Amino acid sequence: MGLGGFFRGYNCMKVSEIANGSEVKIHAAISGHSTVLMTEAIFGVSAGLLVKPMEYFGKYMQFLEPSNVEIRNKRDGRVYRFMSTSITPVKTRYGNFHLIRSSSMLQPENSRRAERFYIEKLGLMSINGNNLDLKNCLIHDISMRGISLIPDNITNLNIGDRLDVMFRYGATLHNYEISTVVVRNFVLQGKKAVGCSISNLNVDLIGLLSSKKHEKYTNLDKVPATDLNPKIPQKQQIVEVEEDIALDMVPERPATITIPAGSATSRIVTNPLDPQNLEHIDGKTIRQQKKEERLSNESRHIENLLDLRDI
Repeated sequence: MGLGGFFRGYNCMKVSEIANGSEVKIHAAISGHSTVLMTEAIFGVSAGLLVKPMEYFGKYMQFLEPSNVEIRNKRDGRVYRFMSTSITPVKTRYGNFHLIRSSSMLQPENSRRAERFYIEKLGLMSINGNNLDLKNCLIHDISMRGISLIPDNITNLNIGDRLDVMFRYGATLHNYEISTVVVRNFVLQGKKAVGCSISNLNVDLIGLLSSKKHEKYTNLDKVPATDLNPKIPQKQQIVEVEEDIALDMVPERPATITIPAGSATSRIVTNPLDPQNLEHIDGKTIRQQKKEERLSNESRHIENLLDLRDI
């Protein structure tokens, strides 16, 4: 084996060796449309990588076919792209999660990504130069190369749309303006979001990024690791989760809707993201409980109005 092969083998790792808190992206093709789902690594177990759960309308998605996965490992800052064997929901004593399985070794890309910083500020944006119809948005994070934001619920953005984003930040509420282009759509914390590229950095933005590096705020690379049980070490947590996964393992049912990834030519007769088609773990989510409570209150209110009308 030559030196090149030696170092390639040295840099390879198993999916279970990904660091806690690493950013995970899953690229899927839904009815021919590319979708990116984001989550975060918890820790590796013998069966794969445990990540935070991914929900759609309160139900847990399953990827039973190979999917394109991209992980930025916090330990070395490198980006790893690979094909998963399956991504399925699992139930543990600490709650519900997803488990990413992969039989292949992970190899890092050569380049590192630009450091990103949380902003989490409300802003306004114009789309394709239409300054008379400003839209609300939430600026999630920013870097030297791009920005990610969450538009309001009624705004749909397409790849290639030109956005002029404005927001205030800092003690003096300085007004920042950024011209950017949408390059991808993804899901962030259950909401639709877009990633945008920045081609020309202005002086204000360079100053903002420089100040963020010297602030005491946490940047994305230093987000605290998720600790499922602070009372016991992580090794013991892993043992407990592996025990739970072993108990919860059941054969996939033939009726399970699979979500293929990668090829835009994939044809799906039914929408796998239709809430009626999604497989899920039993148990109502907080969103479902609140919806049922709201509907119950509205029903009682209507009954009261009908009683008053009869009087």
